[in-house]
Amino acid sequence: MNRTIAPPHIQPNQLVFDFPTHIQFKNGVNLYWLDDVKDNSVKLDLEWAAGSKYQKKRLVASFTNKLMLSGNNNFSAAQISEAIDFFGGYFQNEIDTDHSGVSIYGLSEQIGNIFEVFSSAFLNCTFPLAEFEKEHTISLANFKIDSQKVKNCCSRSFNKYIYGENSPYGQVAVEADFEAISRDDIDIFFQEYYLNAQPTLFLVGRVSDQFIQQIEKWADNFPANPEKNIQPNLDQKKGRIDIEVPNSQGVQAAIRIGRQLFNKNHPDYFNFQLLNTYLGGYFGSRLMTNIREDKGYTYGISSHLTVQENAAAFIIATEVGVEVKEETIKEIFIELENLRTQLIEEDELQKVKNYMLGDFLRRADGPIALMENFKNIHFNQLKKTYYTDFIQAIHKATASDLREVAQRYLQDSEMLIVTAQ
Repeated sequence: MNRTIAPPHIQPNQLVFDFPTHIQFKNGVNLYWLDDVKDNSVKLDLEWAAGSKYQKKRLVASFTNKLMLSGNNNFSAAQISEAIDFFGGYFQNEIDTDHSGVSIYGLSEQIGNIFEVFSSAFLNCTFPLAEFEKEHTISLANFKIDSQKVKNCCSRSFNKYIYGENSPYGQVAVEADFEAISRDDIDIFFQEYYLNAQPTLFLVGRVSDQFIQQIEKWADNFPANPEKNIQPNLDQKKGRIDIEVPNSQGVQAAIRIGRQLFNKNHPDYFNFQLLNTYLGGYFGSRLMTNIREDKGYTYGISSHLTVQENAAAFIIATEVGVEVKEETIKEIFIELENLRTQLIEEDELQKVKNYMLGDFLRRADGPIALMENFKNIHFNQLKKTYYTDFIQAIHKATASDLREVAQRYLQDSEMLIVTAQ
């Protein structure tokens, strides 16, 4: 082997991976299982359509998710946690606007015992008042602290105005919501959106048939009710909104610029993601080069496309000193104008393509990462060839294609600008 010669550089043309085995239990609960795992680690994700867009009162969904293992008539939250820890397991609660659930981790030889502890605690949860009050105190204290940070106030206001404050995606909690929520609200939400709704299960690991049967027996507890479908009425504001943050000390300003956009099934999605990566999706992006490296206005600036079940938005985000806030906004719009009027240089475009293709491989490394890729396909109702189609679209995209996309979707008049200081 001649180590003075670099190995050949090969770009992927497709991303092919084995899809998980699909098992549908007799009552309709779906399990997706990847068992090609080299070690004894196991991860089980349980996900319900119980995100914040389903709540009738703000904060209820997140409190329910946090407290689903808070205790019952036989065991406290601490005892449940200790029992799971005893068998070498742990769990993580997860929630977003659309979905809510829990991830359970453990080793294959103990996953049955871990799941038994979880199952009993979950199905018999009584939401003890002491646990609710403790979580209420902690969450309220954190909310008050976060409300003094300009980036949090800016993000909350941006969400409210980009989706519409009356939309489920534009919900923004205020301090009064903490006083309005009660333990009974959580119990009602838990009954309706967890115990009387079917979860979707995603399993990674080499487990026994006995464990699959254990999951199936647990799944029998959930009736086959029709899925709840919310079609939100989205209403984006345009123009500029400036927020004054109490006790912010007036040193730093947060900036959010963006607009509503399309989901992952849209024909322009692939090219827009390539354009976004060039603009602000990686460390060598135009926004980082201009506003961080050349101007020194910020430690970090980025752009991204966030896609949810019934909404999507393109967002540019940064925090800068208040004295350079206006100049930063000006430079951001100069970069957007350049995308609309100029062709990206071929070497720059190829560099971005190489980054994205490498990132595809990184995000497909290992069975847990592959399951996350599958969940993306499953929840966004994408074609099985989605990742290969994406890779091929990156190869085919030209600078002219990206300029046309910028001209269609990055017009200044369509943007919402929110600042906070």
